[in-house]
Amino acid sequence: MAGVRRAFFWATFGRYVAMAINLTVTILAVRVVPPASFGVAVLSAAAYAIAEAVREIGGGAYLIQERELTADKIRSSITVSLIVSLALAALLFLGARVIARFYGVPEIEHYLHVAVLGFALGPFVFPALALMSRELAFGYQALTTISMALAGGIATIGLAAGGFSYMAFAWANVAAALVGSVLCFLFRPDLSIYRWSLREWRGVVRFGLFDSATALLAALGEHAPYLLLGRFLNTAGVGIAQRALLLSTFPERVILAGVGAVALPAFARRVREGGDTRAAYLRAIEMITAVQWPCLMLLATLATPLVLFLLSPRWAEVAPLLRILCLAMAFSFPWALQYPVLVALGAVRLLPWLVAAQALVNLLAVGLTAPYGLHAVAWGLVVTLPLNALAAVTIARAYLKFSWLEFLHALIKSAFVTALAGLGPAAMLLLQGGLDGISLTGGLIATILAGLGWLLGLYVTRHPLRDEALRIPSLVQRALSKGQQPA
Repeated sequence: MAGVRRAFFWATFGRYVAMAINLTVTILAVRVVPPASFGVAVLSAAAYAIAEAVREIGGGAYLIQERELTADKIRSSITVSLIVSLALAALLFLGARVIARFYGVPEIEHYLHVAVLGFALGPFVFPALALMSRELAFGYQALTTISMALAGGIATIGLAAGGFSYMAFAWANVAAALVGSVLCFLFRPDLSIYRWSLREWRGVVRFGLFDSATALLAALGEHAPYLLLGRFLNTAGVGIAQRALLLSTFPERVILAGVGAVALPAFARRVREGGDTRAAYLRAIEMITAVQWPCLMLLATLATPLVLFLLSPRWAEVAPLLRILCLAMAFSFPWALQYPVLVALGAVRLLPWLVAAQALVNLLAVGLTAPYGLHAVAWGLVVTLPLNALAAVTIARAYLKFSWLEFLHALIKSAFVTALAGLGPAAMLLLQGGLDGISLTGGLIATILAGLGWLLGLYVTRHPLRDEALRIPSLVQRALSKGQQPA
């Protein structure tokens, strides 16, 4: 358990710093790049992300979960990844004009022609990061992740300020990939793993087809809505929708950043050792909701001052969308565990069907509501996300054998903690005239009150997160005493 906690610390540290860098970049870049130009980058990045998902045929999950990982299996995985990556890079380059014409946005072609340079470097980054993850070597992984974010951030801000507009994001992808490649070679100098080999390609592809299908469907669920919105709205509308969704996923992507990084290797290890995965899942749900729900409550309350401060007044349309999406995202808590739990339990073949159903539900909701505007789309997600969460928990329950009563019991304390955390912000809303009337100073006071209410809730309910929080000082001390590599 101590090793997992150290890994969680370093994984969370790396994700936190990288996310902080990306948030800073967002704050600065959107003040230079207008919504319409930013929408071009969103549409282009959506196509790029879908190609990234297909690359998972030779991806890192195979290297993490394989019980007996040999040199031939590592080389075969990297070789398959290289072949797939180069084929997809060529397809993106040649298909960029078709995509641009489909949306009537010629700028997409220029973006993708540059972005494929970074895409082609993927086989030299992601397999090495996966091996670090397998070994719980999150110290090196954190440094690599932070350095890539920093390189991309500097490139984005510098180029955006220099007038590159949406192309700043394309060149930033290339800069981040270059830095990641160099660091992966430095931290894992064993170049023999990059030797060409297809000896174990069948096992790699057999696992990778299902893993890639899962990643592809997940990417479609996340990014295809933007592609769909691009057909009904202008690029400014797409940019506004992306900012609202990005902010609504802040607790999941930043506050809970370390969960996804540690969950797969931790659950895989517990399965190999015959541990109690049922108890681990329910405890993880309890921990996640105790953090995510209060954060979403506060984010919805402070949507207006946050948007005006972080993005500038020209993005004011994001605030009302953000409030609706925070309500929808309150049901997303099972997602952080959906992939790692099922992969660790050997149910990878079920994942594509589950993710396909979830993606289809989201796409249908967006397709039906997009003609009526962004607010209709947001309310549609309030309906579909709970359905997707129910599907994820139902599948997990079939494998882990917990009862619905046990699942609900894992949520009760977090709900009470959220209610106590919300008392202070609710009082500030009453004092300052509602959601749109709260000032930046009032928002700061509301945040402090929410934090105090949250701590009180953890104490009163004797929430398991309280015990974990008390271990943080000693965990930090032990991790730092072991140097940069805690694994």
